[in-house]
Amino acid sequence: MNKPSILLETPRLASWCDWTGIDPLPLIAGDRSCILWLRSGTGDACSIHCRIPIAEGACLFVPPNNEVTLRPPAGYPIRAVVYYVTGLQVQGLSQGLLSPREVPFVVPVEPNNVRINRILEDILHEARNPQLGSDEVISSLLQTLLIHFLREMESIEDHDPIPPLSKQQQEPEPIRASNSDNSGSLSQNVRVYIERNYHLELSLSDLAQLVYVSPYHLAHVFKDDVGMSPIQYLIKCRIDEAKRLLVDTDQSVRDIALQVGYPNANYFNLLFSKMTGNSPGKYRKRN
Repeated sequence: MNKPSILLETPRLASWCDWTGIDPLPLIAGDRSCILWLRSGTGDACSIHCRIPIAEGACLFVPPNNEVTLRPPAGYPIRAVVYYVTGLQVQGLSQGLLSPREVPFVVPVEPNNVRINRILEDILHEARNPQLGSDEVISSLLQTLLIHFLREMESIEDHDPIPPLSKQQQEPEPIRASNSDNSGSLSQNVRVYIERNYHLELSLSDLAQLVYVSPYHLAHVFKDDVGMSPIQYLIKCRIDEAKRLLVDTDQSVRDIALQVGYPNANYFNLLFSKMTGNSPGKYRKRN
């Protein structure tokens, strides 16, 4: 028996751009959905809510009513293709959404997925070289692309619902509200939040807002309970994960720095050396 259609409308390509440069690229979805394909380089998608590291070849989905700025590392050019889509209606979701999340996220597809890369290339080719039936061809390709995205997301949810901390988190993990004023609970909530979102750009004010206390109160309580300030704990989580990645993977120091929340690799090197007594390269060799 055939399953019901997952896409209830025909998606349309409203506009697109093929961008290369070292300057930040603003993405304003408006009432459209946005698919950003990072063809070369790495960068951060920054919004008022979060900062999302994006690897080369990855796709970022930006739902309607979101504004994101793609920021490349200083001095490093990147190439990105942006598709603005209308008519996206997934069964059971609000207009324009690809998942229940209403914030930007990296689609969980391997960057070297040949099939998806080919679809993205074919959309770009049709958009660049419009001819008879190009609109219909692009809509068909968009349907196929979105269905592949949904399949991958469904697979992740079925088999790996809670990814390990070394993977890029697609959005900040929310802190669940508590009716308790217990300082231990407050510190524990913030501690867990940092452990799950250490790669994001977090300030003391950001963390305090999440638990509805003043920055001063959070800093005082957290240090009493944990033995260090929230920002010191954030740095510790980042450096601990960097240590693990240096030993367990062959990723470059620059990629590791980006993955743990430091887009400036030089600053990461200085901080890592200060915290461990060794540069990242020496730490890798000695372990």
